Amino acid sequence: MQKSNYVRGLSFVAVTALLWGFLPILMKIALQEFSSGSIVWFRFTFAFVVLFLFLKFRKKHPESIIQSPPGFGILAGIFLAGNYYYFLKGVDVSSPSNAGILIQVAPVLLVFLGVVLFKERFNWRQGIGLAIAVVGFVLFYRDQSRQWGSEVYSETSAYMVAAAVLWAGYMVFQKKLSVVYEAHYLNLLVYGTAALVLIPAAIWTDFNNSNFGSWALMIFLGVNTLLAYGCLAEAVNHIPLWLISVVITLNPFITLVVMHILPIVAPDWVAPEVIGLWGYIGACTAICGVVMVLRKG
Repeated sequence: MQKSNYVRGLSFVAVTALLWGFLPILMKIALQEFSSGSIVWFRFTFAFVVLFLFLKFRKKHPESIIQSPPGFGILAGIFLAGNYYYFLKGVDVSSPSNAGILIQVAPVLLVFLGVVLFKERFNWRQGIGLAIAVVGFVLFYRDQSRQWGSEVYSETSAYMVAAAVLWAGYMVFQKKLSVVYEAHYLNLLVYGTAALVLIPAAIWTDFNNSNFGSWALMIFLGVNTLLAYGCLAEAVNHIPLWLISVVITLNPFITLVVMHILPIVAPDWVAPEVIGLWGYIGACTAICGVVMVLRKG
């Protein structure tokens, strides 16, 4: 592999990690003006419209997959809609850092589904990584249960586990379809399906009194969806999947750092995190364990 391609791939996946690191924080700010359902519906609708127009401009015939959608593609859209919705509910109930840490259950679940459904290998190093991740999650959960209260944090954890399960299911459907369909067609179908599924969750009055700043934030959240997945698709062409997974898994560190600084710089935007020493130790341990599970080389 050429060094230039390697650097290019790392650059693209770093952009994705950066965007996803800031994402839960921006969502928390958007929740001051919009409901969870309105935010996720707008993100998918915006992404669908922009991608459809882009493909139409490139004469890629985007309507072809809409006219004859594969069943797994529709299921992938339903699952990703649920993932986005429950992830944002978790951000709403607790905090961006909590969501960023707990959603790391998702790639671990995906590894297990790969073993069960696709007969992928699971070696002893990954087993050690899984044990380390479990210890980290337990430490983080215990710290945050004390900080937030067991009832509130149990609700948060339930939302994030649901989001993780749905994301793993979405990835399984995507993997099965990727051998037949190009990524941009699948993304278009997924975005469109998710936007339709989430119509009942949107609260239309949210959009009546929104100011310029609120709309700019919502548009950026829509752009985030397109840009993050676009960079991810480009990175796949240059570097191994395990390296992409490892870099992406590090994005909660970005969330933790920004959430430590932002309440000091702009206290009206987000409340400070309430994470104790053992919570930070647990978060770092969990992420390191997940990296070991994903690292197959």
